[in-house]
Amino acid sequence: MKKNVTVIGHRGIAAAYPENTLISFEKAVEAGVDAIEFDVHMTRDEQLVVTHDPTVNRCSNGTGDVNSYTLNQLKALDFGKWKSPEFAGTRIPTLDETLDAIHAKRPELFLLVELKDDREACTRMVLDVLRRRNLLGNSLVLSFHSRQLKLLRELEPGIRLQGFPHRYLKIPCPELYDFIDKVCIWNHEASAAEVEEFHKRGIEVDVYPVDDELQLEKVLALDIDSITTNAAHTMIPLLEKRGLR
Repeated sequence: MKKNVTVIGHRGIAAAYPENTLISFEKAVEAGVDAIEFDVHMTRDEQLVVTHDPTVNRCSNGTGDVNSYTLNQLKALDFGKWKSPEFAGTRIPTLDETLDAIHAKRPELFLLVELKDDREACTRMVLDVLRRRNLLGNSLVLSFHSRQLKLLRELEPGIRLQGFPHRYLKIPCPELYDFIDKVCIWNHEASAAEVEEFHKRGIEVDVYPVDDELQLEKVLALDIDSITTNAAHTMIPLLEKRGLR
């Protein structure tokens, strides 16, 4: 295992705060993460918002598909109370609001932008934002939709891309490993042999989730490149105790 384990905050600190919200991202920065991962959807009026699910049902007081709402309609929903009453009134952030909040605290922080909306318009809009904000060299775009990743490689050859093992994909893409830079493997499936195979291909390996000490102990035995955690506030201190930060 590498001396300094790279820690990625999954949706910020999703274990303790409403996922994919500004407070979750800000707390992840304060905890000392090396990068933050978040998810992007496109609204009915073609605005980019940060939320994970295709619907608002789980993480808000609304119902229905994210892409059936306008931005103003989404902003009227409560995206915090589902987690705890103390977070009542938390609003869904736009992509630009998310980037502003993260970089206000740490301008150099690395970003992992997951495309949850597989429409080409969303893909192109996210790329435009990364270009406009000069973030192509400080970010990685990930998706379960291989055609999105292929399009991004065509539009921006130097962009960094993360995919997933073939077994996680609904639509197989035989050439996927030829054009991605990184792959994410579920913790319970991660093995030294698979990590080694990806490294032979020149592909970095991330493992998710790493949310408790048992999960951490497992991945520390593997030659992985990063961990993604919902609980950076507890994982980072554990790594520090082991001299791995």
